[in-house]
Amino acid sequence: MSDFDLKTDCRHVHWDRPCTPHKKRGKVCQTCDEYDPVVHRILMVKLAATGDVLRTTSFLPAIHAEWPGARVTWLTRKSAAGLFDGNPLVDEVLVTDDAITAARLATEEFDVVLCPDADPDAAVLAAMAKGKERRGYTRDEQGRIVPLCDGALRWLQMGLSDDKKQANTETYQHLVSQVLGFAPDSVREPILEPSASDSAAAQAFVQGLGIAAGKPLIGINTGAGGRWLYKQWTKEHQQTFLKLCNEAGLAVLLLGGPEEVRRHKDLLAFASGTPVYDGGNHNSYGRFAALIDQCSVVVTSDSLAVHVTAARKKPAIVLFGPTSSAEIELYGRGAKITPPGLDCLCCYLPQCDKAPHCQALIAPETVLAAVQQWLVAR
Repeated sequence: MSDFDLKTDCRHVHWDRPCTPHKKRGKVCQTCDEYDPVVHRILMVKLAATGDVLRTTSFLPAIHAEWPGARVTWLTRKSAAGLFDGNPLVDEVLVTDDAITAARLATEEFDVVLCPDADPDAAVLAAMAKGKERRGYTRDEQGRIVPLCDGALRWLQMGLSDDKKQANTETYQHLVSQVLGFAPDSVREPILEPSASDSAAAQAFVQGLGIAAGKPLIGINTGAGGRWLYKQWTKEHQQTFLKLCNEAGLAVLLLGGPEEVRRHKDLLAFASGTPVYDGGNHNSYGRFAALIDQCSVVVTSDSLAVHVTAARKKPAIVLFGPTSSAEIELYGRGAKITPPGLDCLCCYLPQCDKAPHCQALIAPETVLAAVQQWLVAR
């Protein structure tokens, strides 16, 4: 191809269409000053829940620091793929329920395969992928999970032992840094970038609410996913919190997903006539992040919203019960609230017969005090 010098190692090459520098700026490969050679090909295999996937994006700066010139491919479930829209540190997203993904794993070779979870599905995909180097976990011929370093062994044991889980005092970021062989101080906030249109729409939406100038807007994530029943704050406490916010001169934006449609209707009816607004239950990840950008402080359970709030560098007041408060990294912004007088926290039980249960013991007054503390700090 003497008349067409294609630099096949450039990250801009799409193969089935012209590259962006050519299409948008008329560049040609022979003389292009945007040539960006791929030096390392990295595969990250991270499935799990969307919040767990999002918090693992905090390792992307460490990946690029360790392997300059990396091209990062992230393999995840289809439900989490939208988290990477606009992420400048991920070049490509593959999803598990796609035959093309299986073909890619069978034919391509990566310089490094990273698998930070002892999840059997993730580990078998990591084992299937061709890699010169592997970090984290893989899966052997008998279906056993194989930790590839001492840090991975420790994280595996913590996932299998309630006692080790409850005794832990380190964050997920610190623990998984050891799984993947990174320096903990190379980890940053998660990355979730709303598009310009999402940001503009969220700003226009909040401006259209007619909130008085200077009145802080507090976000409250009303749900917690369906896996652990008592991660969710009680509706009665949420109602009381809305009342206390109104008395304190605060506006509130309800944040949640499709599972919280009924909850939002009930809360809006309870708070009728006060500055409580519905942020919607069917937002994209980008729109959800853009709405959080409009809030001064966000109140949430241990859920996706924690990591979205961290990504947008907003203070989060996080309510804990059945899951580990130690593992959650707030990056110095916000507060963790655990119920008093319980020795069974961090139980990871789907539900329990305690009465009152852990979330019922977190008083709305305590949450409001934490919110007000961070409003003053800001």
